[in-house]
Amino acid sequence: MGSRRFRIVVVIVALAALGFAGNQIRLSNRILAEEQSSEQAFTDLGWEATLTLAELRSAQQAYVADGQDREYWNDRADTHLEAARRHLDDLKRDAEPAAFVALDEAVAVVDDIRRLDADARELIGSDQPLQASDEIFTRGLDLFRRAAEAVRAAAQAERAARAAAMNDARATQVSMLWLAAGVFFLSMLVLAPLNRSAGQDASADADEYDAAEAAALSMLPVNKAPTDDLSTDDGGEAQDTDETETGDEAPAAGAPPVEPAAPDLGATAALCTDFSNLTDQQQVPELLARTATLLNASGLVVWVHDDRDRTLQPALEHGYPAGTRIGSIPRTADNPTSAAFNARRIQVVASDGSDAGALAAPLMVADRCIGVLTAELRDGWESSDAVQATASIVAAQLAPLLPDNTAADTLPAAATGTHDKEGAEPPSASSSDARR
Repeated sequence: MGSRRFRIVVVIVALAALGFAGNQIRLSNRILAEEQSSEQAFTDLGWEATLTLAELRSAQQAYVADGQDREYWNDRADTHLEAARRHLDDLKRDAEPAAFVALDEAVAVVDDIRRLDADARELIGSDQPLQASDEIFTRGLDLFRRAAEAVRAAAQAERAARAAAMNDARATQVSMLWLAAGVFFLSMLVLAPLNRSAGQDASADADEYDAAEAAALSMLPVNKAPTDDLSTDDGGEAQDTDETETGDEAPAAGAPPVEPAAPDLGATAALCTDFSNLTDQQQVPELLARTATLLNASGLVVWVHDDRDRTLQPALEHGYPAGTRIGSIPRTADNPTSAAFNARRIQVVASDGSDAGALAAPLMVADRCIGVLTAELRDGWESSDAVQATASIVAAQLAPLLPDNTAADTLPAAATGTHDKEGAEPPSASSSDARR
């Protein structure tokens, strides 16, 4: 299934099938439009034929009536007779075969009306107007009724035939839509990459993987090594050589592509909006909880710089058990938290497999660093560039809400939680202390 040639064949067949279905739907639409137009034209012409027959009957009744201008009404009757026959011929030319029987009967009746008209005029010419009037008002009534019924029957037969043709066209459209949907989903199913088992031979996988799959493997994120050596100068500032190092190990050649960790963009935007609209300090814990969920973090700590003793004080925290005592950190300490504050760059501690990873993001206000946001991350998320960028964005939104050069004990109790200002360590010193 992963062969390039096979995939190309599948795509070509799918495109051909979709093109065929689209063309059939287009032809069906044309048939529907033509059938509707023909039906409307037949209905209109049938109505004109019926009106012409009615006018013919009025003209015949007029020329047998006393006091009327017989010559005028004779001409009118001749005109209507010709028009009625012409309408019937037009109807028969455009009609479906189902309407032929009714139209033939209408033509025969009109011929009978023509003979009736000739007989009536002959009686009038022989000075027998009463007999002529009797023919027109008795036998003529039945003939005109039969003609009108024949025209209506032809119109009904025509509508039924056109409706059947339109139903067939709509059925064809539905079938083509189902065909297109089936071809689309079947091709997607066939073209979807199959999961590879861990026990497959790497050489066999290399033969089956196409160029796109190989490119996906080369784009996997690399792990970043822990910042173990953070040297400082006499003034406490971290050196430029303290930047995090990245490992150069590439994923195994036969391993399937792994999606890099990426926080939800919509959730990030909503969180930043809520940080900027914050009016009540009581909302801060809920925003920190959402930050932890966004970063896949098991714990968060917001450290604020205290100018009085040049330390980083824990101001806010989330994810640690109630009663956990987190002490302050000297600004010159040899750990990632102090390094992030001094270097004003994000610091990453990669997971070693037995412990969680971590990152420390500086909290900047204008050109000053006032604190650090630290997070313990699960599942290796600390190595993702997208996660690091998201942490920097959240830190930028959080920094303006914190005091500048203010000791942590001046913050509201609801925001600070339970912390030790005398330097006590949290319960899991081997994990938490290494990430500050």
